Amino acid sequence: MKNLVRFSFSRFSESYDREAVLQREAAKILIDFAGELKGRGIDLGCGTGFLYRLSGWDNIIGIDISEDMIRFYRRFNPAGIVADMEDLPFKDKSFDYAVSNFSIHWADFEKTVKEIKRVLKDNGKFVFNIPVSGSMSVVEEILGDTKFDFLPVEKVIELLDKNQFKVEQFFIKDLKKDFEDGYSLLTHLHKTGVAINTGSKTLGEKRKIVKKFKDYTHPVILNFKLLFVKAKL
Repeated sequence: MKNLVRFSFSRFSESYDREAVLQREAAKILIDFAGELKGRGIDLGCGTGFLYRLSGWDNIIGIDISEDMIRFYRRFNPAGIVADMEDLPFKDKSFDYAVSNFSIHWADFEKTVKEIKRVLKDNGKFVFNIPVSGSMSVVEEILGDTKFDFLPVEKVIELLDKNQFKVEQFFIKDLKKDFEDGYSLLTHLHKTGVAINTGSKTLGEKRKIVKKFKDYTHPVILNFKLLFVKAKL
């Protein structure tokens, strides 16, 4: 999975920044939801820097597994580091808060939560959003089977509690984007780094997947059920 994510996002930072309108919208909601955050922060899966650029949080380090994303991020904040959120290169109790926008689902959630707990100071805050079960249902419909293993809300809360995070507040926001047909949707997913057919073993299998999207000539709605969480150690 890590290599897939690194590969998918290491080619598309420019197109991602232009096309990722739902991720940008989610960042604005997350910033408002987080309220005032003081001290030193870390942005997990920072991407091209939506949170940094829109928030005014200046004492923050962005980390991302994609070198291309970090190169883009450093245009705005030089404190960008190529790193794995499951294995953070920081000492224990290094940060006052951690944030993550539309990215933590690309990693092993439990491993990531354990790392966040390790690098946060006592009473540190963790504010994030994550797509949960029910997201991208139209893609599953087009493909004819389940391709996305999003966690249910209950599991996210359970894993936070297991790692001594106290959930102070959470809510679900439905984010949607319309497309004229399946192929327009596939193009959007491709430009935002979401690899639909990377797991296919042969060129023929990949072509079959593309054909499914081309054959879907009806208007489609890409949906994300996005869970927003504010938690504290």
